[in-house]
Amino acid sequence: MIYATLTPKDGYDKIFIFLNGIAELSTDHLDFFKSNNTFVPKGTKIYSISGTPRQMQYMIDYYNYTDPVPGWFNVFSNGTLCPPENFTQTKASLNYILDEIDRIKNNEKNIDYKDIYLAGFSQGAIMVNYVLLNSRHELGGYLPFSGYILDHEFPESTVVPAKNRTPKQNAKLESKKNYHVLATHSFNDNRVFYDISTYSYSEYFRRYTNVLLISLGEEEHMFPYEPSIPIVRNWLKGRMGK
Repeated sequence: MIYATLTPKDGYDKIFIFLNGIAELSTDHLDFFKSNNTFVPKGTKIYSISGTPRQMQYMIDYYNYTDPVPGWFNVFSNGTLCPPENFTQTKASLNYILDEIDRIKNNEKNIDYKDIYLAGFSQGAIMVNYVLLNSRHELGGYLPFSGYILDHEFPESTVVPAKNRTPKQNAKLESKKNYHVLATHSFNDNRVFYDISTYSYSEYFRRYTNVLLISLGEEEHMFPYEPSIPIVRNWLKGRMGK
């Protein structure tokens, strides 16, 4: 895994961790985070992390590109199916991110877990949700941009309606119900389809009391998602008390 950081010159009291999508470098979105248009409040240190270089069926299907690219786990072209790798890659990436959160918290002076915010785009957003459902500690907030729910307790790779969920699955969801989540998605997303994403959030997170799902705009699969910027900015300011 490779990451880049942006450290405010005047100090910071919050951490914003951003998980990049498939074939994205840790430096790809730094210009946005440094710009005046960013939604990250001042006084926040940014960690931008990319996944392990690996061959991606997604890249082969869409672009006939067979070289390894950064990614958290291998997926097919529709972005919603986990290949028959029995969650080996996803769990390895999950454990890496959880370890990184612990490392960052322990290395950053005066930073608690509630001062850390985890965000991600596309496959990075999928990992945000995966981390949320398997968190060791509650973070200040979770921001999945253009993702869906993936978890090894729901191995069908499809949404499990509430009436069909096991007690173990329901208990896992219930244990996270007070986490603060801001999920955004475009109506016209042409990679992670809107209907799949919003249905999964509705079925898995609808009992949560602190989830805000924003679905608006007609942009395709991209970050930053322009219509959501002021909403995300205000949400983070409110959560961070800035």
